[in-house]
Amino acid sequence: MLTIQIPHLEVVYRQTFVLQPLYRIMRKWLMENEYVDEQEDTSMESAMEILYLERRGTAQKANEKEWRIWWRAQKPIAGNVRSKYYTYHLDVDFNVIQTVDMEVMREGKKELVQFGEMRITLMPYLEVGEIVGHPLLKYIDYFFRSRIIKKNLEEHKKLLYQDAYRFQAMIKKWLELKSFLPEKEYLHRKFEFV
Repeated sequence: MLTIQIPHLEVVYRQTFVLQPLYRIMRKWLMENEYVDEQEDTSMESAMEILYLERRGTAQKANEKEWRIWWRAQKPIAGNVRSKYYTYHLDVDFNVIQTVDMEVMREGKKELVQFGEMRITLMPYLEVGEIVGHPLLKYIDYFFRSRIIKKNLEEHKKLLYQDAYRFQAMIKKWLELKSFLPEKEYLHRKFEFV
């Protein structure tokens, strides 16, 4: 399988936030946009999250927390039949550091929030299947990709990049950062406590 890397996108945020609603809304966005985990589970419960590391207490401060979360999602291309030739992959890495819990007053109630630095990296890549299994036909593979389906391949790269860019814009909108896409109303608030 050939993997074609697409430029990485990143969201860096150092402010007050609540991690749990952001985590849920990002997962929901992936499910709504037909991403699945490696076992093709649409609920993404079985294999999407390959790492969840929470560290309490660092060398600098005893009450600091850190999180490392890795998600691996993929999206098979749907056509008349599900094509196994192209697969969109979106790797999401959370790196939340120097986080301390704080209490803020909101609408007359104390609510627990986190203050720290959050870096979310989106790493999209396109996986292209092998067209031939025969040893003599493998020499046609390069010609096939570089000449015959080049336009189709570029179109899929563009679609995957747009998908990742929309995902980044949704995260930025939720965090109230500037985005270069038109604003869209979502059915959640920034501090949605569950």
